[in-house]
Amino acid sequence: MPLHLSKLKSLQVLVGAKFLLGGHGGSRMDDLGEAQNLYGSLSILELQNVVDRREAAKAKMREKNHVEKLSLEWSESSADNSQTERDILDDLHPHTNIKELRITGYRGKKFPNWLADPLFLKLVKLSLRNCKDCDTLPALGQLPSLKILSIRGMHRITKVTEEFYGSSSSKKSFNSLEELEFAYMSKWKQWHVLGNGEFPTLKNLSIKNCPELSVEIPIQLEGMKQIERLSIVDCNSLTSFPFSILLSTLNTIYISGCQKLKLKAPVGYCNMLLEDLRVEECECIDDVSPELLPRARKLSVESCHNLTRFLIPTATESLFIWNCMNVEKLSVACGGTQMTSLSIAQCRKLKCLPERMQELLPSLKEMYLFNCPEVEFFPEGGLPSNLQVLQIVNCKKLVIGRKEWHLQRLPCLIELVIEEILACENWELPSSIQRLTIDSLKTLSSQHLKSLTSLQYLRIANLPQIQSLLEPGRLPSSLSELHLYRHHELHSLGLCHLTSLQSLHIGNCHNLQSLSESALPSSLSKLTIYDCPNLQSLSKSVLPSSLSELDISHCPNLQSLLVKGMPSSLSKLSISNCPLLTPLLEFDKGEYWPNIAQIPIIDIDLKFL
Repeated sequence: MPLHLSKLKSLQVLVGAKFLLGGHGGSRMDDLGEAQNLYGSLSILELQNVVDRREAAKAKMREKNHVEKLSLEWSESSADNSQTERDILDDLHPHTNIKELRITGYRGKKFPNWLADPLFLKLVKLSLRNCKDCDTLPALGQLPSLKILSIRGMHRITKVTEEFYGSSSSKKSFNSLEELEFAYMSKWKQWHVLGNGEFPTLKNLSIKNCPELSVEIPIQLEGMKQIERLSIVDCNSLTSFPFSILLSTLNTIYISGCQKLKLKAPVGYCNMLLEDLRVEECECIDDVSPELLPRARKLSVESCHNLTRFLIPTATESLFIWNCMNVEKLSVACGGTQMTSLSIAQCRKLKCLPERMQELLPSLKEMYLFNCPEVEFFPEGGLPSNLQVLQIVNCKKLVIGRKEWHLQRLPCLIELVIEEILACENWELPSSIQRLTIDSLKTLSSQHLKSLTSLQYLRIANLPQIQSLLEPGRLPSSLSELHLYRHHELHSLGLCHLTSLQSLHIGNCHNLQSLSESALPSSLSKLTIYDCPNLQSLSKSVLPSSLSELDISHCPNLQSLLVKGMPSSLSKLSISNCPLLTPLLEFDKGEYWPNIAQIPIIDIDLKFL
């Protein structure tokens, strides 16, 4: 903002202004006062440079009736001038047309009365941030249109009292509020409720990093008849959570970092059915069972390191367990569940999967197992027959015994991912598989691959026999996408026989030096090559006429591109970390530029030309 804005006589309208007060080249309150035609948003920064209320009054904030969003911000300062700060904020009273207001870094002990004025009929969003010296909250409950309220970083607040709700008895407090957030209130201990039906329209309540808040949260929720989402994070004084008295309108609960929280059996029956329940980093939780948690379609339990027993509730449709280091047993409640997705990761003491999975989890379609090194077997009877996706990564004991998986009995299986395979024997797969990812397999029968007549996606890593596997007739012709990764034995390609292949990715193949004319099929539309340090050239006419995307990265010895043979269909060219090519591709100067300039998207070293 110019220092003397008032000198710009021809200025008609200024939208989205930002005033930085004081300092060399900074604005003054006089300048702001002369700017009458401000529209939309206005930010006033460095308010600690305002001397007194007389200077603040020069801004003429009450006259700026077109400003809808206002941000008032003080920077850090060690000065102790609480009354002056309040006087300054008092004279920055905005016009009642304001819709959004944000106050940051205010250093007064109390807020001026105008902040809670019910004449702000259009104010829908209010944010108070890092007002560290304030010891009371303003009476915001009577703001008639307020929908979103965020209070953060007010470290001297110890109580939220009746004053917060306002004094009117004619209507309920916070009559329009939909979202309420309290965060980083390090000394907040008590939250008083009136019991008069306050917060009647509240849908989202978030309480974060309020370590001394000891009152049981559900008591505050009783008047919130429309509450849908509850989030409680890093509130270490929270010791219990009686789910049974929560409102049935709740569909999402997120609890994290509440180190003293223990789950207790409810006094009465809990008929709540949540869409999503997430419990994270609660060290005192040692048991999960249907008696302790409300029913939830999606249940996620993460980093609860004292958890040893887990009984899957019957209503659970999707379960995610991550980094629960002491869980040894996972069971399904009597009667089974309608679960469709099961994900278990970083549970290093887990020894077995739920018994009778085929019977108790008949609807299971997706199962993901990551870093569970002690799991040795699938349960007796095998996996549920409706399983469609199976991913197993770094579960070495389980993979060693994979002959007993009987995957050929899974007629619906369409995606299989298995990594860290150390044994060398093959195993049978169902012909229904469409996506297959395998890593570190010593041998792979081409006969088994050819029998996968529905296979469309294949990703193979670290396979010693890869060169022979790529010979004509070894891979199913149905493949449309192929990824080859970490094959140090691979020195050439011959994929012309894969007539359905559209996307090819080659990475970390250190002995691949060139691509011959027969390397790629005519159907290919996308080619990605990365981390092939010895790749030196692409042979003439190697790129098919159908190619639309070419991406080459981290190939330090690639010396040339046959730009004169680039297909006219190419719409995107990306080259990065190929130092011998970069100067040849330089915009308007490089030797290759005239031949590539017509390509719509050119990305060289992450710069679009």
